[in-house]
This record gives sequence, structure tokens and C-alpha cells, in this order.
Amino acid sequence: MLALLLALPVAAQEHRSEMQIRHAVQASLDEEIAQLAAQREWPPYQAQWQLWIPGAASHLPECQAPLLVTGRDNQLLPVGHLKRMVRCEEGDTAWRINVTIKASLTLPVVVTQTALARGGRLEPSMLALEDRTLTRQDDFFTRIDEASGLEVNRRLRAGQILDPTLVSKPPLVIKGNQVVIIAAKDGVNASTKGVALEDGGRGDQIEVQNSASQSVVHAVVTGLNQVHTQF
Repeated sequence: MLALLLALPVAAQEHRSEMQIRHAVQASLDEEIAQLAAQREWPPYQAQWQLWIPGAASHLPECQAPLLVTGRDNQLLPVGHLKRMVRCEEGDTAWRINVTIKASLTLPVVVTQTALARGGRLEPSMLALEDRTLTRQDDFFTRIDEASGLEVNRRLRAGQILDPTLVSKPPLVIKGNQVVIIAAKDGVNASTKGVALEDGGRGDQIEVQNSASQSVVHAVVTGLNQVHTQF
């Protein structure tokens, strides 16, 4: 009976160390995805985590300092199979351990209504918002207006999540085209003609050669065969 009573505090300590790790990792993941959601203006979402903590964690002493969670795998999204290192940096009881996470994310994303051919231009009627659960490192749109007007780079299936890597901004300027270069300074605009040295969609910065001076400048595409620069 005495041996059993003496073992209870140790068992409780072992349980606390595992729970401490679990809470630290979950808090870190929650913060990571909340920052990403705010940055990209996501609609309401639901994130789910499954954590695998090595059995060795039960033998670790409880850390009296906040645990540090690092290692983000350099992934675009905290989704799929993730790895994190958890560290206790408290003096003589310092320790570290690696944990594995299986993460999923559910939220409304843009999907295709019908099959779409390569080279087509996306219109709002071709797209819809649907709740999907993401378990892989595939990017997505959360607003139809973000994707409307983009050009399809490859054939898309009906009901497919629209990945930004599968579409692109249609070029408003084609390499070799004559363009109008609008230069601005202190509210004063001046325009001249030039030749595009690169393709570019709206908002892209491209190289343009000034037809009069033959100098090459960097300018931002603002319209059909029109670019803006500073002077």
C-alpha cells in the first residue's frame, strides 16, 4: 500500500508533463493559424489537430517555465502532417522533445462549378463557395472576386478547389508590344512611348524600353498596353 501511495505523485507528474506539452503545441498552432487567417482575411474556419506525443514524454519533469514550440516545416499552411519541437529551458531540468501533428482545416473555399478548359477566363458564374476540409498543402481562394477574371493555366475538373497556382493574371501587356509609359512625380504626369520587354498582368512590374531615349526602366502594368513609373 505504501509503494502504491508513493507512486501516485510520480504518475500525476508524468501526466502533467504530457498535458503541458499538448496544451503548448495546441496553443502555438491556434496562434499560427489565427495570424494566417487574419493576414489573408479568411471567413470563419474550424481547425482540428491530432497530436502524437512520444511515450518518453511521460518521464519528463514538469517544466516550471513556459514551453517553447518551434519548427514550422517551412510549409505554406499548418495543414497535413506537421512536426514541432517542444523545449523546456528551465535550468537543470531543461529538455526537448519532438511531436507529430495531423492537422486539418475546414472553411468555405472557391471551387469550380463546371469543367474548365485551359486558357479560359474565369467568370463568377463558373465558381462557387463550398465548405471543404483541407488535409494537404494546397492553397485556395476564399472569395470569388479574388479569382474572377483570372486565366486558367490547365484543365480543371468540376468541383475542384481552385488553387492559385492553377490560374494567372491575363497579360495586359505582351513582350514586343508598343506601350504608353506614364511617369509621375509630385502629382505631375508625363507620357511617352516604349516597347515592352516582358509580358505582364495588372500590377506586375516589367521592364520597358523608352523609344525616345532607348533607356530601360521598370514600370507597373496598369492597363492594356499601359504602364506607370516614377521619375
